[in-house]
Amino acid sequence: MHLHTNILSDDNYNSLLNITTGNYFAWYHYATSLHKELSTQDDDFMFAHSLYDVNTGINSPQFQEFIPLLNTISAYVGKKHTNLLRIKANLYTNSGVNITHEQHEDYPELDSYTTAVYNLTTCNGGTKFYKPNKFFDSVQNSLLVFDGKSLHSGVTQSDTPIRVLVNFDFS
Repeated sequence: MHLHTNILSDDNYNSLLNITTGNYFAWYHYATSLHKELSTQDDDFMFAHSLYDVNTGINSPQFQEFIPLLNTISAYVGKKHTNLLRIKANLYTNSGVNITHEQHEDYPELDSYTTAVYNLTTCNGGTKFYKPNKFFDSVQNSLLVFDGKSLHSGVTQSDTPIRVLVNFDFS
């Protein structure tokens, strides 16, 4: 697990923040943060926006706006995993308490891949890991890169109206 801070210039960061929190970025309600059959929690909902999926290609008219971020993150991921599997933006709303979503791997069927979480907002939510037991706060313009096989959970915030992040997976 590697945490990198201030990875984008202020201009690039502010541009992505304005896009994802603006009136014209479509957020879609997901009843659970995982595949429905895997979720056991009633309060596990979120909003998401699929930008890219390896099976369907580009899914968003805003995909081009995320290319500078993709290029930056690819450099942090390195040469081990260069095949892009997915880019998905997540938005969590404030429910007044921190809710730890289900622990999971993004692609359990794969033997080896890298996950990267880029935080657009600072709040008391974050990403929780189980082995080792660690928690990484959501801090704006920070990138958390980790072995995709690491069990992890998203944690909602209780101190700000929204938590916004972009999730990347590479094989």
